[in-house]
Amino acid sequence: MRIIECHFEFTGFDDQLVKAGTSVYLWNLVRQFKAAGHDTGAVTAAHGLLDVIGEEHTVTELDWQFAGRIPVRLDPARWPGFPETVTLDVTARAHRITVDGIDIVLLSGDLLDNHSDTLYPPRELEGRSLDFLKPLVFQVVAARYVREQVPEGTVVHLHEPFYHYLLPGLLAGHGFHVVSTVQTNMAVNTKVYGPEVRGVLKSQGADASVADGLADPPLDAPLERAMRACLPRTLLYHDYPERPGHDYITMLGLVVRSVAAMDFLSEGQLDHMLTQAETPFELLFRQLAVRRELRAREHLLVVGGCAIGDEWLAVRRDDEVRERTLAGLGLDAGLPTIYHNARYSVQHKGQQELFKGVRGLLDEGGRCNVLFHCLAPRPPRDPDLAGLVEAHPKLVRIETGPMSNAQIKDWAVASDFCVFPSKFEMDTFLMAMGEAMASGCVPVATAQRGMRHFRHSFDLDDPGATGLALPRSFRVDDPLLTEAVHTGLARMLDLWHHDPQRVEALRARATQTARSFTWKAAAERFLAVFAACAAGTPPVDAVPGGRDLVRAGAAGATPFDAGHGSARRTRDHGVDVRWHAPHASRVELVPADPDDEVTVLTRGSEEFTGKVKGPFVGHTLAVLVTGPDGRSAWSEVTLPASD
Repeated sequence: MRIIECHFEFTGFDDQLVKAGTSVYLWNLVRQFKAAGHDTGAVTAAHGLLDVIGEEHTVTELDWQFAGRIPVRLDPARWPGFPETVTLDVTARAHRITVDGIDIVLLSGDLLDNHSDTLYPPRELEGRSLDFLKPLVFQVVAARYVREQVPEGTVVHLHEPFYHYLLPGLLAGHGFHVVSTVQTNMAVNTKVYGPEVRGVLKSQGADASVADGLADPPLDAPLERAMRACLPRTLLYHDYPERPGHDYITMLGLVVRSVAAMDFLSEGQLDHMLTQAETPFELLFRQLAVRRELRAREHLLVVGGCAIGDEWLAVRRDDEVRERTLAGLGLDAGLPTIYHNARYSVQHKGQQELFKGVRGLLDEGGRCNVLFHCLAPRPPRDPDLAGLVEAHPKLVRIETGPMSNAQIKDWAVASDFCVFPSKFEMDTFLMAMGEAMASGCVPVATAQRGMRHFRHSFDLDDPGATGLALPRSFRVDDPLLTEAVHTGLARMLDLWHHDPQRVEALRARATQTARSFTWKAAAERFLAVFAACAAGTPPVDAVPGGRDLVRAGAAGATPFDAGHGSARRTRDHGVDVRWHAPHASRVELVPADPDDEVTVLTRGSEEFTGKVKGPFVGHTLAVLVTGPDGRSAWSEVTLPASD
């Protein structure tokens, strides 16, 4: 097969240029395709880095160029002060480098060469600078290059729909087998401005009707309005209020209409994207266009998977490395050690709850070494992080700058437990967790579906458990997760002291599980999917258990019991609520107005109780119930008629 990896960022061939994990993933994958004997290359943007790349590689200019005008319809509500349509005059040229026998085409010119430091235009530029349209320009130029320079029958593998929502439509009808990989768990109903999509497709001679019929229903029932007001806080859902000329359409629905296969990084990620099961979004999701479009094309949905680097498969625990590493940091090698490695993202990675939970553990007298690498472009001003370091300087070591792979490996080998309290279901595979487990760390991590392949469990007696699961969280600064981090780590430290054999059994399973995720195995699954696309057979049948996985997602999980309750109006026009849910951790009354406050009920011995301040208009109140494992469900309580 001939395979082209096409993505906005393809810099994994040089660690110094990498800005996102997708580049590392791509470089590992493309080398496996090459090793398997396939004709493999890449198309990406140059990002103004040709001179830098030329210091290490021979850059050859190709006999191809783009010169054209790209009309872009802008949403007036997001682009105040700009014309309704802007026309971008774009010129671009193609250059090539060859790394490890893999040809990488770099598209350079105009907007494509901006933001060399970040590669990606900052999100705050939307509505302020046309530089924000750099990814759009890349899609148009890349599609033109592929259509003119790449032979028909080629598999064109795209990554992250947010950066390729136009490409499948631009490539449709030109004889390519286009595969889309959903890299991150951005909100499944993420949308794009319909007039922009139709205008760009039409200007490039593509079928603009692919963007028709992708709007959502009004969603204006009382409970729906309450959910729409609440859900943006969970990061599971973006609300797009209806207004004249609104016309926002589902991005995933648009992409899946024009591809031969849509791929996900893990079974849990696919399950979550298909169902949103046991989250506050599940009920509303059932009514959205994106769910309809995905369900209609279940035969296209596959799990190619992800992996950890081959270098981590050979890591071995070593007492000498542990003692040397901890002693070099001024720490006591006789203490248990906890480890965390991620970019600094306090909400996505659950680091606010991590810092607070560990602080509480140490404040209460818990004794353990703390090794946290939270990579940030500059030292963060974080009071929770600073407070942890200042309160326990003899135990805590934090690094926010870059660390070499050798240093990271030493930290992982020196540690006993890896802590990953990721939130909002935003991690789809989590390589760093797999790397730590492959090094012998027992995981303590949230039970996100996108991470369930690592087999951590609420039940440590489960014969397959690799470590301890913490409840899923969809809240900013979640006190329930903070407490779970605290108590979960305390439990694991107690095991370390009093039941070392059990810890060793967990460690052995963690190591074995992590090392099963190899790039060779992932590449074999992808090649099977690509071959099915080329042969015109259902890609879901190309991977073991593909249809069973999709059917299981379609069936959904056992509904979470929200309990029941009652309400009465009070003389001051408020409402008293009593809610019976003895199994719940949190019960909230959610208003339909996003500016109104959510009321958290107080837990008693049998019931949750609380009062909504008046005056109150309406016949029902929306109730959101959360269980101790993070599962949640909606209900309603009916109000008696006013006197």
